[in-house]
Amino acid sequence: MTKQEMLLDVIGEAQDVYLEELDAHIAKVKSRRKWRRGLLSAACLCLIVGTVVFGWYRFAFGGAGCSHFSTDGIAAGGYFYYEMPSDGFFRYTPKEGSVRLTHSDLVERMMGAWYVFTANDYGFYYTKGNAIYRIRHGETISEKIYCYQTKVSTSRMYPAGANDIAVDVHYEGKNVGLHNELFIIDGITGERKTTIIDEYMSQEEIEPLRDVLKKKEPGDPAYDEAIDALNRKAITFAKSLTYTVGDRTLELVLEEGSDWFDYAYRLTENGKRLTDKYVEPYQVRTVGDSLAFVIGRDGSNINYPGSNLLIVMPDGIEQKVSLDPTGESTLGGNYCFTCTQWYGVEKDLHTISAKRIANVESFELKWDSPDEWVDALYSDDEYLWLTYFDRIACYQIEYSGGVPTALTLIDSDINK
Repeated sequence: MTKQEMLLDVIGEAQDVYLEELDAHIAKVKSRRKWRRGLLSAACLCLIVGTVVFGWYRFAFGGAGCSHFSTDGIAAGGYFYYEMPSDGFFRYTPKEGSVRLTHSDLVERMMGAWYVFTANDYGFYYTKGNAIYRIRHGETISEKIYCYQTKVSTSRMYPAGANDIAVDVHYEGKNVGLHNELFIIDGITGERKTTIIDEYMSQEEIEPLRDVLKKKEPGDPAYDEAIDALNRKAITFAKSLTYTVGDRTLELVLEEGSDWFDYAYRLTENGKRLTDKYVEPYQVRTVGDSLAFVIGRDGSNINYPGSNLLIVMPDGIEQKVSLDPTGESTLGGNYCFTCTQWYGVEKDLHTISAKRIANVESFELKWDSPDEWVDALYSDDEYLWLTYFDRIACYQIEYSGGVPTALTLIDSDINK
């Protein structure tokens, strides 16, 4: 007997019709409660799934709190190449607008895939999986030009002259050990030309050193010796590399020091040094009819603020150019463009200047600056592309008397 039946019996009015109505009411209430509990469970599940999916989306398409635009872009061959992380690679010119080159692979991005790209005078290059692909300027067909023989952990690519690219790659796998390579690929044929740096240590050599690092503490002689041994993995350097500028033949010659990390490449012509500083054996790009070398070993990207560059010209002249460390800079053809920005009380201030590479003379450009922070800029001396938080704008560079004087807005959002 239920509690309700006992209560009605006590008051002496426990008729069957009342009991039936009461049981029906109780069943209805219980059913409503089950439905509410189910709805609450479903809502919690949706919240969890939504949080995970949103987290994956933010990770795959730009990271938490970041723009959906990659800050990486490159102007080459009369085109501007850029990436929309949620949509793939594109190229742009004011005449044809944005043209899709690839589609983004959502699954690979969710799994943490990282795409790298570069461009030179011949075409646009990008990595996907264990291969490097090329798209010739003016075309949209991807061609596989190089395949890695071992699974790749991370990689970077840079222009290496007019038609070549430099590939900096780290391999992974149980049978690989520690293996890093930096090599040059012919951007036309896909042929591997020169290995600049090759670092290798077998898994059998690594395991005992790792055991020492697990058992010993920093400062212990055995710990320090193990670290030094890991650093002293077998390293092979290319003895020399050759670049051409017009009729000039330039040779990068290796200079090794007494320690494993002490090496340098000297830029020479007919046995004579063109600079007392050492230069990067890669990250060499064309600037008009000249070549730009990054001064310093293991330096930053060729457009990175604060980089010191040596511009070698076909007429026998070399010019050192320093990119402004306080702003975003890019190399065009005959000019280097810099955007300098300050936080203002009522409005942020943004100025753009052009530095002539031949004599480092500077000119400030007139333009209608939007009240937005510029993340990066790219140029080919004819156009200037500015990357903002959620868009990329294209400006025409106006000249007067052969000198850049102003910017005219062509497209406020090239990917709209």
